[in-house]
Amino acid sequence: MQRITDIFPGDLLTFKAADGNYKVLLCTSAFKDKSPHYFTFAALSYSNSSKPDISNILTSEFLGIGNSQNDLFKYPEAQLEKMWAIHPEIKTSFLGSYGLIIWRKDFIKMSDQFEIIQNIKIVDNLDKNGNASMNASDWDYLNQFFASDFISVLKNRGQKLFKLNSIVIDN
Repeated sequence: MQRITDIFPGDLLTFKAADGNYKVLLCTSAFKDKSPHYFTFAALSYSNSSKPDISNILTSEFLGIGNSQNDLFKYPEAQLEKMWAIHPEIKTSFLGSYGLIIWRKDFIKMSDQFEIIQNIKIVDNLDKNGNASMNASDWDYLNQFFASDFISVLKNRGQKLFKLNSIVIDN
């Protein structure tokens, strides 16, 4: 496995959690302007004993919310139409993700636990249009969180599952 030296929005990272299944995180933003640097990730629904490939990941879902339109973090009209076509139940709202924040200094310590699958182009500001986040900078916590029924935990926090392809930008 190649050591990860940097993370960018759209990077798909996989890791094996304490339950023996592979999980996937999607980087939604990377703050590198000034210290302290951090990355924000969305949790994807993938959970399988087999390492995911891009086709597995693109059929998975992310946890987030359909939030009121935000004038500050607008999506292009074409992307909104795509979101609404895939998720008509949120029409007039923006999709946003639940953020898992990992500080760069902490990520470096646990980077050997992750593997980058691929980078995909996603909408900007996905995490900023979400409504909540949590610090996930500790490997033991992150590992145990994903080994538990993390989807139910996040659903209890008001999050829902949305198709990943609703936020992927077609080239």
